[in-house]
Amino acid sequence: MKGLLLKDAYQTWCYIRWIILVSIAMMLVGTFFMKEGSNFFMLYGGLLLGMSPMTLLAYDQNSRFSAYCAALPVTKEQIVGGKYLIGLCGMALAELLSMAALAAAQLLWGTVTVQITVATLLQVAMLTLLGNIILLPLTYRFGYQKARYVYYLCIGLLGGFMGYFVSSGDSALDSILPAQGSLLVLVVVLAAALALYALSWRLSVAWYGKAEQ
Repeated sequence: MKGLLLKDAYQTWCYIRWIILVSIAMMLVGTFFMKEGSNFFMLYGGLLLGMSPMTLLAYDQNSRFSAYCAALPVTKEQIVGGKYLIGLCGMALAELLSMAALAAAQLLWGTVTVQITVATLLQVAMLTLLGNIILLPLTYRFGYQKARYVYYLCIGLLGGFMGYFVSSGDSALDSILPAQGSLLVLVVVLAAALALYALSWRLSVAWYGKAEQ
């Protein structure tokens, strides 16, 4: 398992470090847009970080890495779990970057409320996890080439959803994040998302190797 994670870390550094760099740049830009109360660029940074497991899996499938894995002393649960751990690391990094950007925006502009903070952290977490919850099982079942069309559909739906809340302003946030229950909503929704994440992992394990058949 340690070797699999080291392999993914090496691939991340060699092939997709640009995703991390662009995400950091998006978070920095988001700091300035928070002057107007818009967290769009922070959400976009989280969305980019959520692409990492899918990108790594695409490299594995193109190189037929699963055939090589058959000779290694690792289980399907460990092979698939490595990608899901990368996804959780991406979520943790996105949350840390978001908190730093929100803190900087508060120091610069003083426009960051508790509701905006909780809503931004919740939305960033959902964007980094949701793509993997849906797309990793589909990629293991049908392959990256077919699953990417579902990915484009998800991006379109999420873009419309994000656009609605940006255009609705505080009224939309008030409807889903009441001032007295914001932290509770954050904890409950994150717990539900992590439960779905675990179920997605089990489905990916069940479908592991199907795309190569």
